[in-house]
Amino acid sequence: MDKRTQAEGMPLNSADSYRNPLPIKAGAGQTEPLTLVHPDPYVLKHNGCYYTYATSEAGVVVLRSDDLLSWEHLGIGFQMAGRKNYWAPAAVYENGRFYLYVSSMPEHIEDVHEERLMVAVSDTPEGPYEYVRTFYDTFSLDAHVVKDEHGDYYMFYSNNEYSGVDRDRAGTVILVDRLLDMVTPAGEPRIVVVPTIDEEIYEENRFGDGRDWHTIEGAFYLKRGLKHYMMYSGNAYVRPNYFLGYSVADARKGQTLLELDWLKYPSDDQYKPLLRKNEGVEGVGHNSVIRGPNNVDQWVFYHGRNADDVLDMNREQRTMRADPLHWSGEQLYIAGPSYAVQPAPARPALRDLFDGSGEGLGGQWLTIAGDWSQASREALQANRAVVAGAVTRERYTQYVLEASMKWHNDHTGGLYGIYAAYLDESSYVSVLFDVGRRVLRAQAVYKGVQHEAIEHALPDTFHYAAFHLLRVEKTGRHYVIKLDGVAVIQANFPIVIGSVGMHTRYTSAAFAGFEVTRHAALTVDNGSSFAELLERVDGDGICRVSSGELHCRSHQNSRTSWKMQPFGTAEAGKNFRFETDILIKRGASFGMLASYSDERNWVEVILSRAAESITVTQRVDGAANVILTASLAADAFDWTGWHTISSTAAGGSLTIRVDEHIWFADAIDGLGGAPGFIGTGEASFREACYTAL
Repeated sequence: MDKRTQAEGMPLNSADSYRNPLPIKAGAGQTEPLTLVHPDPYVLKHNGCYYTYATSEAGVVVLRSDDLLSWEHLGIGFQMAGRKNYWAPAAVYENGRFYLYVSSMPEHIEDVHEERLMVAVSDTPEGPYEYVRTFYDTFSLDAHVVKDEHGDYYMFYSNNEYSGVDRDRAGTVILVDRLLDMVTPAGEPRIVVVPTIDEEIYEENRFGDGRDWHTIEGAFYLKRGLKHYMMYSGNAYVRPNYFLGYSVADARKGQTLLELDWLKYPSDDQYKPLLRKNEGVEGVGHNSVIRGPNNVDQWVFYHGRNADDVLDMNREQRTMRADPLHWSGEQLYIAGPSYAVQPAPARPALRDLFDGSGEGLGGQWLTIAGDWSQASREALQANRAVVAGAVTRERYTQYVLEASMKWHNDHTGGLYGIYAAYLDESSYVSVLFDVGRRVLRAQAVYKGVQHEAIEHALPDTFHYAAFHLLRVEKTGRHYVIKLDGVAVIQANFPIVIGSVGMHTRYTSAAFAGFEVTRHAALTVDNGSSFAELLERVDGDGICRVSSGELHCRSHQNSRTSWKMQPFGTAEAGKNFRFETDILIKRGASFGMLASYSDERNWVEVILSRAAESITVTQRVDGAANVILTASLAADAFDWTGWHTISSTAAGGSLTIRVDEHIWFADAIDGLGGAPGFIGTGEASFREACYTAL
């Protein structure tokens, strides 16, 4: 197996590929793109489509894409007479309206410290946006507005006042404040990230008194497991050494985003950037993160300049780039900034953007009842006199489903939503908005018997005639239902496999962006359902599930393996990624089955704590062949902590990743079996997930 360097990015494992910087084409009515540069890109997904917003002198530039890679120019989404320098826009969709947070300054002023953070609103993602208010009367910019797991909103942003008079580390910092509503901060900001190292210096001796000016900007928040992460950019965007870093906070204490204690990675006085210049790209930074089309994989969008270009301070040179976000135990990892050809974002098993026109739906749908048509990227069910439905011809067991929907107003009320599983008219799981009772209701009907419904109350301000996003994460009998990004219902229902689809009851509704990805993941809430997917196929060890972790051990140091069968035989494919965090106990050798067909044919990846090594072995008809053995002793590999191990089988190739180490081999026979866990001794696993590609 060949080892990859960080600058090489991820190896090609499919026919679909891309290369940074990302291309931009002209929009409707344009003879050429308004600009090929796109600094400070912020990406929003709405109704299955992607929109990105960027810094510009004249206004906020908006692009659109269906696949995250090829972007269409939509023009200027927001501008105001008498203002210029629209910096670092970020957009949020909430209850039918789009909110754009961006800074600008008066056009007759040259001092950029007159930049002020403001908010504008629109009924469409591309705008035009209308100004609502300016938040602060001092330099402020780079907002990231986030919704937490309870549905409360917070705004991260940067300003100069907090530490602008600091003797040792004066500079721009990141703060967080709670939002009373989408346009009103509470006015009680708390500190998140401050400058601590020389690599964050924007300008040396700015004031002539020996004090350097530092910059911490470009806040982007995300959460994984029991950790919060704050990504940021350091020093000057015009410098080659502009970089991405991040801070971490513990989520175990259940604190609000205002109460967290943030710690820089790896420490306040160490420089170890997440993304920095290499021989192909420089000035990388100011990012956002978005899930790819499969609604599982995370992608980092950022800007950078071609390293071969001569820096021109009078010309914008920052172009939009993207690389996948990976994990290295509890640390973030990006194999980049990439500039060579890379594998494209993975596609879902089913994706319908309803971009056709006329009566009926596409061939992947089976219409049960109703009058279905599609137009303007929406599927419409217009018949209010029937119980209507359209379901997929394919059936799914474990999956992630996302779909948006809105109600068409009627005085009789409405019931509309999705089938989370459908066998026939007497066996299904529905998730429906009930307009009259103002609830979201999940309910199973199995063999003609109606099970008890589970309801989530909706606020009086809930706008049913606006699009809302439902996300269902299904593992066996366990269903997690998220409404507009917040988990609101968890339940076990008796239907394990079925079609999915759209559903109305005596009402009319529209649907958009229907996507399904075959995916199974171990979480704190679905341990029993995840365990039901496992089967011991060798040895006499045992695994137990507890609090989102899988603890495995073999008896008397004998080798034991457990295969995972996340999909039915008809669903199983040869392309998939299996990934997990692993903590190996002293003296143990543990890892994963990258592919298990039967007791004589499999591929295993073993991390040996005793030997401080990785070994990848292929067994064909019982004969073993070692295809990789490598020492990890010289790489500061901390065997006492968590690490991430990942295996991607696609197109007959095999990619193995252990934290920041990546190996690739082509033409591997026998790939396409089930993944699993294997080893001798004891090990723990968490964040384990299987994704069909």
